[in-house]
Amino acid sequence: MYKVFIKEKRIVFTNNQHHVDKLDSCLKFTFFSTAILPTLLNLLEHDKKLSNVIFLVNDVEECFAQFKSFFTVIEAAGGVVKNANNETLFIYRLDKWDLPKGKIEKGEQVEEAAIREVEEECAVSGLLIKKQLNDCYHIYHLKEKPILKRTFWFEMFTDFDGKLIPQQEEGIEKVEWLTNKQIEEVVLKNTYASIADFLNCM
Repeated sequence: MYKVFIKEKRIVFTNNQHHVDKLDSCLKFTFFSTAILPTLLNLLEHDKKLSNVIFLVNDVEECFAQFKSFFTVIEAAGGVVKNANNETLFIYRLDKWDLPKGKIEKGEQVEEAAIREVEEECAVSGLLIKKQLNDCYHIYHLKEKPILKRTFWFEMFTDFDGKLIPQQEEGIEKVEWLTNKQIEEVVLKNTYASIADFLNCM
């Protein structure tokens, strides 16, 4: 299954009817064609009643590959970082809580980019990648061109206990270690739909 977010809404590619049954306010297709995407994206942007678009198809991989071909794809990488107290590292930017991440530079390995971005955005060191997590996808427009951003996520650990310094030139206002209770009570109530879904599925 693939989930792609466009603001608070989702486009889902699946071959499992059970995934469809769990979603409300949805429009379902049993085929995929890139020809319908301009109309579909416009519908998602402007129809307040529509929350989910489902492509219930046999060949999920092939249909999602066709879907991606419609967009300019930008790749980013980031981390879900835990410390010795089992707290998770979050940044606060643009009035929302988020996980540290950023664009992969040319010639850079995905894992290297994830560690570099966390280090730069939070001034944390000693990061160790434990495992790769599920990727996230979301759509936005840049100069009227549709962009599909793919973010590679990694579970990380550090015993760093120094001062966290937000990368202000990237618009980050604060960086904090948060407990699971704080994530549930604070972060999930004020974060992006893609991040909330990602955290809930971990």
